[in-house]
Amino acid sequence: MTNLQHKNLAWAQENGCEFKANSDGVSFAGARHLDVFRKANSFRNHAHGSFRNRPFEILDVQFEEMRGGECGNVWKTVIVIPTAGLDLPNFDLLPRRETGGMAFLGIKGLDLKLGPNATQDERRLVAAFNKNYSLFGGGAFESMEASILKSADHLVPSLADMAAICKPSVLRFLSTASTGFIEVQNGYLAIRAPQTRIITGAFSDIVLQGRERESLLNVANDLLDVLAKAISEAPLKALTLEKTFNPGQVLGGVIGGVIGFSLGGFAAILLLFLPQESDSFLTVALALALIPVLAVGGAVLGRFIGNTLLRFK
Repeated sequence: MTNLQHKNLAWAQENGCEFKANSDGVSFAGARHLDVFRKANSFRNHAHGSFRNRPFEILDVQFEEMRGGECGNVWKTVIVIPTAGLDLPNFDLLPRRETGGMAFLGIKGLDLKLGPNATQDERRLVAAFNKNYSLFGGGAFESMEASILKSADHLVPSLADMAAICKPSVLRFLSTASTGFIEVQNGYLAIRAPQTRIITGAFSDIVLQGRERESLLNVANDLLDVLAKAISEAPLKALTLEKTFNPGQVLGGVIGGVIGFSLGGFAAILLLFLPQESDSFLTVALALALIPVLAVGGAVLGRFIGNTLLRFK
């Protein structure tokens, strides 16, 4: 057993939880199809028990990710708690600091908008929320699928449907809490450990060890407590939801990326195989450098194509 497993086992025993070093996934049957597990391929360090009078499961989940043109595996800690007794809509909250690539493609979910009579405090709450989170009514995957395959109007739920998470106390809590991906689906809350640093290049695990796991449990339970109390709270005045998802920009980004990589590959082949008088090493280096440069240029072109497509909708 590794040192990480020892720490997690010791914490589980201290809190009267069952622990499995290797796992087949969450035990809650209704939670197996949550978006947070959509690309999961392995599970470990699985503990389940009761915390603050709520049943929970916490485990490390391995995902396959693309970063810098390379594919790799990364472990992330995820917690799941039933939301029994709370009438909550299905939604995903994605931290915007972790979704830069999605934002570049126009996948930003819903923005909260206030009327001109809103107070400064209300404006600060809404501004902090829009800066920190991307809200997807129904779920991120479901929203994108609906927008692309059905109707963009299907993506925007009514304010009444999403009222539970648009209350001042909920927004205030989210403006200060440190969380990763948050999901509420079909009676379950799932929260992924927050990414505490910007990760570029090499893949890095985002896991909580031993008593660190308790911090995520407290955040999850605090959020459920706030949501429960907010039921009787008055909503913000003149609040509206605005769709920011841009399917045309997504399509344009894909087209631009394909164009960029194609041109980069073609230019590299020309430089590698056409006769050159210059040093061969410099020629190869130049050829390889052109590929990412043209790919980035293609992505920028994609944004322009996406915006152009919208004008002809």
